[in-house]
Amino acid sequence: MASRFFLIVLASLAAQAASGTLASAQWASNGVPLCVTAGAQSGTRSAPDSAGGAIVVWVDNRFGSQDIYGQRVTSNGLLVSGWPANGAPVCIASGAQLTPEVAPDGGGGAFVVWQDGRKGPGDADIFIQRISAAGAVQWTANGIALCDTSGIQSKPQIVPDGSGGAIVTWEDQRNGLDSDIYAQRIAANGTRYWPAQGAPVCTAGNDQIVPVCAADGSGGVLVAWEDTRASTTVSDIFVQHLTSAGIPAANWPVGGVAANLTVDLRLAYAPSIVKDAAGGAIVAWEDYRNLSGDIYAVRLTAGGNVAAGWTTGGSVVCDTVDDQVGPFAVSDGAGGTIIVWQDYRGGSARDLYAQRLTATGVRAAGWPTSGAPVCTSAGNQDGPRAVPDGSNGAVVTWYDYRGGIQTDIYAQRITSAGQVAPGWTVNGVALCTAVADQQSPTLVGGSNGGALVAWQDYRNNSDYDIYAQYVTGTGYVPLAVDVPDPGAGLPSFHVQEPRPNPASGVATIAFELPATRTVDARVFDLGGRAVRVLETGRSFSAGAHVLAWDGRDQGGGRVATGVYLVRLTAGSEVQVRRVVRLR
Repeated sequence: MASRFFLIVLASLAAQAASGTLASAQWASNGVPLCVTAGAQSGTRSAPDSAGGAIVVWVDNRFGSQDIYGQRVTSNGLLVSGWPANGAPVCIASGAQLTPEVAPDGGGGAFVVWQDGRKGPGDADIFIQRISAAGAVQWTANGIALCDTSGIQSKPQIVPDGSGGAIVTWEDQRNGLDSDIYAQRIAANGTRYWPAQGAPVCTAGNDQIVPVCAADGSGGVLVAWEDTRASTTVSDIFVQHLTSAGIPAANWPVGGVAANLTVDLRLAYAPSIVKDAAGGAIVAWEDYRNLSGDIYAVRLTAGGNVAAGWTTGGSVVCDTVDDQVGPFAVSDGAGGTIIVWQDYRGGSARDLYAQRLTATGVRAAGWPTSGAPVCTSAGNQDGPRAVPDGSNGAVVTWYDYRGGIQTDIYAQRITSAGQVAPGWTVNGVALCTAVADQQSPTLVGGSNGGALVAWQDYRNNSDYDIYAQYVTGTGYVPLAVDVPDPGAGLPSFHVQEPRPNPASGVATIAFELPATRTVDARVFDLGGRAVRVLETGRSFSAGAHVLAWDGRDQGGGRVATGVYLVRLTAGSEVQVRRVVRLR
């Protein structure tokens, strides 16, 4: 049965390789395509689909101007029936549609919001559309206006309202060149709850910019932003709490509450916000009170007070040497938060670190004072995003320069105690190391600590496309060829992706065994022909092992450039990994 299934899969992969698409396949090495049509696709964002998969949205240039498209992919790597092969149109109106954000609608579909230029340059508005689980738009074609007043409205953010609708915040210049913050709550049927052009969050002097938001669990929203009301040379972090009626909550000032320390020199940027377990929120930011970038955070209650245990003006998350920048906060599932950031402590390259703070503002047990390393590999690690892992830890994804000037997609799982989770590799698991750049990763949480990650991908060397990959809670990237018998479940031994991949020299294949097993390792071409025997009938003990292939066939000759399959058999289980050979 196993051999017959393996040959069927080989034939399927060969056919898909010939056709240039894996759109209907299960997960494949370096991901499956969600959109590979003409033009550039970029700016990925994703939301869970209520069934273990994701709805991914992006900016799409297939018709020469920026539109918004989306795609739904299952946890098995399949496109959902009803969704077109290269995505469903969310908005294809005239003008530029930019910066999409997405939130689940609770029924398998999603709300998608964006900055809309259909009225022409210099007068961008905020539009929104609801798309069903089957990929059909639910409201007026090309969306409905949340705010189309004068001036530029931009940088929308969105969260579910907990009642089947959504709350959107944005940056707004209706009052002149200075930016303010507004918000709107919208029902599942498209009805607005708040004033027609949005409820004011903050209209203080000078600029309020880059809003981020978190639902309060009662139909309201907490919003954080960068604020220059004190001076155009000063940047503070402010927070406001709007109730379900769109007005400031009791005890909250009209202009919001300052989160950071009030001193003469105030430079705070890049807020990130996550709701707590009691109707309030935890806000993290990049802070220069010590003249170099540090990470601070504070928890504000639903009533606008600093929560017990937290420091007024911000508790230190990390203030070690050199700069710490760009925090991204997620819930730890216990009323606290896990914050991940980019860190320069190792020199000029940017690494990734994380810290967990409990609901009372103290470091969780096991976490180092200056944060736990997520990735300290060579080169820069950029664009981190994270989701809770369901066990008080987090899964983090980013794009990574460790291979040189081109970027790849990696992920890491950090446990509730600040350790790399079992099965995961120090410095992260490679989700995509295809040729050219992969950037702008986005993710949703999967079962048992796994995650579904999507990104923009330049491997086809013309324009960016959209790809996705799944990683399990044990750091394992499943492929269509992994399971000898459909329905048998994931194998109990893990095989990592070959490294490097593509390879012109030696490619290594790391694997782990749960117990002593007899291992057979062979290389095949896409036609199913045996190319090289790496191991045959050798006993390996439990634990981690590494095999190597130098790119030569059984006779010692160098194989041709192309895609090859490395098949490992351990006892009765079979796994296969693809490797691209270059001359």
